Formats: sequence, C-alpha cells, structure tokens
Amino acid sequence: MKQLITSAEVISIAFGTNNTLREEAVPAHTILAAQRRFVRPVVGEAVFDLLMAESPTEECEGFIRDYLKVPLALYVASLMLPTLAVTVGSAGVVRLSGESFEAADGVALRGAVRRLRHDAEALIDAATEHLATLPTLGALYRPEENVRSRTRLTGGIVL
Repeated sequence: MKQLITSAEVISIAFGTNNTLREEAVPAHTILAAQRRFVRPVVGEAVFDLLMAESPTEECEGFIRDYLKVPLALYVASLMLPTLAVTVGSAGVVRLSGESFEAADGVALRGAVRRLRHDAEALIDAATEHLATLPTLGALYRPEENVRSRTRLTGGIVL
C-alpha cells in the first residue's frame, strides 16, 4: 500500500521540526494504519482508491498536499505518542527519565492524544467539505459513506 505522507513530513508537520525525532521513529506501518483507520472511512472507498493509485491525477495530488497531509500527520502523531513514551529494549519495556526532564503521566499523554485528534478531526472535516467541490473526486465522494457524518462524539458519548 502507498503512503500518502512520509515520515519526515509527519515529524515536520506534527512536531514542528525534523530535529525532534529521527525518521525511523515514524514507522511506515503507523502511517498506513492511520490512512486506513482515519482517511478511508471519511473519504469513502472510491475516492481512497483514486488517492492510493500508483499514478494519481493532479487533482488527487493537490487534494492530498493541500487537505490531507496535515490531518494525517496529526493522526499519525496521535497513534505514536504512547509508543514514544516508552522504549523497548533488552531490559524490556521501559519509560525513559532523566535529571533534567520528567516523563509525562498517563493523564497528560491521553490529553495530548485527544488534542491531536480534535485538531485532525477539524481539518479532515474541512477536507471533506472541499472534496465535494472537486470535479472528479467530488463526483465519487458520497457524504453518506463518511463515518464522521454518521456518528458524533459528544461529551465522551458516541451518538
């Protein structure tokens, strides 16, 4: 499966600089999982297939570049944060700590993930609004298939 965004782009968009993390810290499987979990159910199967085509049209490339990369980077970051909080090595799964910093607790980590997801959701909603106006992709887009138009999360309750 093709990646719509690179590891370097995820780091730059979601964390603000490429000096924060190494590209290896953002595995391809996390990007692919985010595409499948968060983009596909929103844009629909037909549009997703066009976006994932080996040679996408200029319309697809523009939509990915201008509307999908930022929310996708935020979704990837939200999936990665719990993994970044721990390290797996010969000593097992450990949490890093040091003299000049303190590891975030579970509440802070969940809050950061929630914040990233809220931002990504607002941007993916803007992307689908724009998607409906595009000539080729808009004709294939079915708003009734958009999972975000069928469900809503209010006060922690799925409606």
